[in-house]
Amino acid sequence: SGLLTIADVDQGQSNFTAQPSFAGTYGTFTLDAAGHWTYSADDTQTAIQQLGASDSITDSFTAVSSDGTASQLVTVTIHGTNDNPTMTATATGSVTEDSPAGATETTSGTISFADVDLTDTHTVSASFLSSTNAGGGQLGSLSAAKTLDTSGGTGGTGTWNYSVNNAAVQFLAAGQTIQETYKVTVADNHGGSTTQNVVVTIHGTNDAPVIDLNGAAAGASASLSYTAGSAATAIAPAGTVTDIDSANFGGGSLTVAFTTNGTAADQLTIQNQGTGVGQIGVTGTNVTYGGTTIGTFTGGTGGTSLVVTFNANATQAATQALADHILYANATSATIAKTVTYTLVDGDGTANGGADTSSATATINVTGGDTTPPNITLISGVQGNNNAPSTLVVTFSEVGMNHSFFDSTKLALSNSVLLVSPTGTWGTTTDGGGNTVDTYTLLVTKPNNGTTYTATFAAGAFKDGAGNLSTGASQGTLKPAGTSGEPINLALTDPSHEGALITVTVKDVPSGWTIDGATHNADGSWTTQTNDLHGLTVTTPVNFTGAAVLDVQMTWINADGTLGTASIADNVEAYAPGSPIFAWSGDDVLTGSHGNDLFVFSQPIGADTVHNFDTAADQIDLIGYNGLADFADLQTHIADDANGNAVIALGDGQSITLDGEHSGALTASNFVFDQTPVVNNSGTMTIGDGALLPLSGIINNSGLISLDSTGSDTLLQVIQHGVTLQGSGQILLSDSAANMISGTGPDVTLVNVDNTISGAGQLGGGMLSLDNQGTIIATGSHALVIDTGGSVVANSGTLEAAGSGGLTVAGGLANSGMLWANGGDIVIHGQVTGDGDATIGNLSKLEFGGASSTDVTFGHDAAGTLQLDDSFDYSGRIGGITNDDRLDLGDILFGVGTTAVYQANQDGSGGTLTVSDGTHGAALHLVGNYDANAFKLADDGQGHTVVSYNPAEFTLTGIGNGAISSDFVV
Repeated sequence: SGLLTIADVDQGQSNFTAQPSFAGTYGTFTLDAAGHWTYSADDTQTAIQQLGASDSITDSFTAVSSDGTASQLVTVTIHGTNDNPTMTATATGSVTEDSPAGATETTSGTISFADVDLTDTHTVSASFLSSTNAGGGQLGSLSAAKTLDTSGGTGGTGTWNYSVNNAAVQFLAAGQTIQETYKVTVADNHGGSTTQNVVVTIHGTNDAPVIDLNGAAAGASASLSYTAGSAATAIAPAGTVTDIDSANFGGGSLTVAFTTNGTAADQLTIQNQGTGVGQIGVTGTNVTYGGTTIGTFTGGTGGTSLVVTFNANATQAATQALADHILYANATSATIAKTVTYTLVDGDGTANGGADTSSATATINVTGGDTTPPNITLISGVQGNNNAPSTLVVTFSEVGMNHSFFDSTKLALSNSVLLVSPTGTWGTTTDGGGNTVDTYTLLVTKPNNGTTYTATFAAGAFKDGAGNLSTGASQGTLKPAGTSGEPINLALTDPSHEGALITVTVKDVPSGWTIDGATHNADGSWTTQTNDLHGLTVTTPVNFTGAAVLDVQMTWINADGTLGTASIADNVEAYAPGSPIFAWSGDDVLTGSHGNDLFVFSQPIGADTVHNFDTAADQIDLIGYNGLADFADLQTHIADDANGNAVIALGDGQSITLDGEHSGALTASNFVFDQTPVVNNSGTMTIGDGALLPLSGIINNSGLISLDSTGSDTLLQVIQHGVTLQGSGQILLSDSAANMISGTGPDVTLVNVDNTISGAGQLGGGMLSLDNQGTIIATGSHALVIDTGGSVVANSGTLEAAGSGGLTVAGGLANSGMLWANGGDIVIHGQVTGDGDATIGNLSKLEFGGASSTDVTFGHDAAGTLQLDDSFDYSGRIGGITNDDRLDLGDILFGVGTTAVYQANQDGSGGTLTVSDGTHGAALHLVGNYDANAFKLADDGQGHTVVSYNPAEFTLTGIGNGAISSDFVV
């Protein structure tokens, strides 16, 4: 503002023309008549705002005297001031420990800034503010820089970059974070500035533990010198264990395993020091440190890995003490270097690229003592059913064989038989002296329906735990069959192929049996020398019916002076006089009696031989051979071989050779076709451990048929077209999983009319249909498994589980009879249909793996469980539930939203219990009187829902044929 003066000689003309509002370029002027003027700048104009601290512009107007004779130009200067810049920057960033693994972890962000002052220049910088690290200490660093300054007041850019040394954040555990806050500043050249905070989050990951078996010495590996037979010795007594970000190893494990030259003779144990401070102790499977349990262990014996699973008490000190007290022992090892690896898992996982595992190795230098090579004492073969492979079982003279060594190139198999896999399965058995010895089982092919073959193992095919290579051995596998009380040909062939004099020793011969022409030795074996193995026979007692395996050992001197050996597991089948003589599904040798014999050959067979066939009295029954309906069809299949023996060729490698009979002697009276055989058994029919007995047709069993496995595969083979079992007798399976009643194909059927089948093992093996009208009871500590392949089991009788091994039905079940869980569990994996009933008693469980319509009753004081894996599709009724029974619903999840609602019927006979987890639901139909508020829900331990009933008073009502009706007050 200001004041203008004017002088004019004319009276009354010394004043100005008033201008109340004159618009200048950048603002507004006012002027009154006395000359007072003011100027107001328009601060909103861009031109003014763009003025820097040293910039200026001018605005002006002209003042005019009232008579218009004089004027004055008024000029106003507008001076600029500094404006602060503005900024937008990436406000957050994050880095993760060890991601990627390296020296530095980095993150970055962008900066944008502007300044209305057109001529300002700018700098970008950053400074540390704070950290959530303990004590607030700074771990990383953040820098900021300008990449482009403003132009015309806009467009300024920059970046910030953060880095932290990976080593500085190793102490962070998985899930832990630290936040560091930095201030980014943009400043102009006139003292103006703006700031923004950037927060960087550092994420921790799990760091692997460190196990050093060598302790303070260089390197992480240790070594132990050990003499075979010495006391158990600590492998790495000075090892150390650390973990930078974990105080304990809960949920983790320590595994000690042989990675080089381990054998079954190697033993790993944990030293039991005691329960004192700093001591490792062992109680059962629990491992303690200072008396506190730090975990449990498994394995370590027989060359297996020693695995210790830790709980939260397993501190670093405890784990280190454990690692220092792992002991090694071996009684029989040869001189050899073994490698054992310690693998330590800390239990904290590998999320976000973390690591939870480390390992270290130790070398055990063993000085051995055992130099005796292991012998192969027995080679036995068992034909597989249908298209399944056959098994070849090798038995050794000792236990402690090297379970990781088998040289398959040293096995020769004749007759186009091949190994299915070069790797077999190790096991154990008991020899004739009661000693435990090793076995090795291989799978081999069986072309031409089980053609006989020879297996020859050269020396060095195996080695024992001491490193000694095995001796050589050879065997051929045949299965003779005949009549009890009559000589049965042992089906032996000359293994020397030179007609040498062969010494034959037959072991495991049952009492009362005789090897014809042989000497009975004091140890129970029989010995003879012959160069005519073809005629060697065995005679069983007339009252023996069944099958047994004989151990046949043969030795001879080869033409080059070396000793030859061979062994045979000889399966002998003896049928009662008057009974049909059956051929099994592989190569077989059958021997006729003095009576009229019926030889039964059911498709498929192998290359079979019949001795003592009487063309005047004996018959052959051919079952299941399409296109062979009478003797006319068969004649084109009969011819003599080079030795003049009649051979009946049935195709696909199946044949019947009649030893000593010409084809011209055969007539139509010697053959029947698809005739159903009949077997009568009123006594005992015994199938010994490892033996096989084929049967088919109608079995009138009023006595006992027993399968006596003690660990070897023992088979009652049902051949075409199956067996109808009647006579109210028993089939008793020993308490062994190796018992099997199976067919030669899934279309072969076992119909149990009225017999009781009990014990453990397998019914079906996937190769048999089953129609049970009698009783099947699982009584063993091993399971009784019914596996009919794809067919549905029919039950109109009783399926019962009384043994701890339980009863398992692998597929579906059509049940019009009774299921009874009576001290053992019943598990049915497939769908159950039909109107049959089920009863649960005696602390047992009944499990339906699929949909089921069977009514179930809990017995009095059953304390039982009904497990419904598909409760939604369960349509049966449930009765007799008391406060010690449970319903385990495998398809209903347990959680806070799981509900159970009971609605009683109007007539009081029962009601509907509806259980739902919000997604899945089941409506269960109950019979009896129940308190709607007494149903309780719990977790079954697998995340599924268990329903229990806990009333103060209840009524127990049964269902169907097994109904129970009583009232109880608790």
